[in-house]
Amino acid sequence: MLIILAFTYNSKVIEDQIPALFKSLTITETKRQMLREQMLRYFNEELEGNGQLKASEDRLVKLERMEKNLQRLYMEEEISLADFKEHRSHIEAERSRLKTNVDSIRQRQHLVKADFEVALQLATQFDFLYRNGNFDQRRLLCETVLKRLHVEDGKIVKPEYNAPFAIIARANGSGTVNYGGRYWT
Repeated sequence: MLIILAFTYNSKVIEDQIPALFKSLTITETKRQMLREQMLRYFNEELEGNGQLKASEDRLVKLERMEKNLQRLYMEEEISLADFKEHRSHIEAERSRLKTNVDSIRQRQHLVKADFEVALQLATQFDFLYRNGNFDQRRLLCETVLKRLHVEDGKIVKPEYNAPFAIIARANGSGTVNYGGRYWT
């Protein structure tokens, strides 16, 4: 929900500044592709690097080795059946937790990628969508993109964006487009 932190300002004065805000947030197709590549690199680094996913997968491999060693110890009668069952139950519990964690991370990455793709597509069209939308469409666009607006002396001084639009705003559509990108020509 969009919250305007201004209690004594005329909302029309604030509303008149919104088109320029969306125009400055609109990105070019080139910027969209650059941000998309950065996102893909980030996820690839997470998969290959020392991220939570990699650590969980490495621990799963180690648990597999531990279980094989435990079985060998039991078969060679170096540990009792009770000890074997106890250690195996700990391994199985941890394995289950780690598999759930790995699945969750992969699913979350997939959803984040999908959300970011949609956000990037919208970001190439912000200016067009705001200028050509009716009242309800503009309101929906504001609620989707903006978390809140900080206003001083009747001017928007600091917009706060919802995720993932905050990332796009940080990349600041320095090459703004008036018509909303190539999809709307």
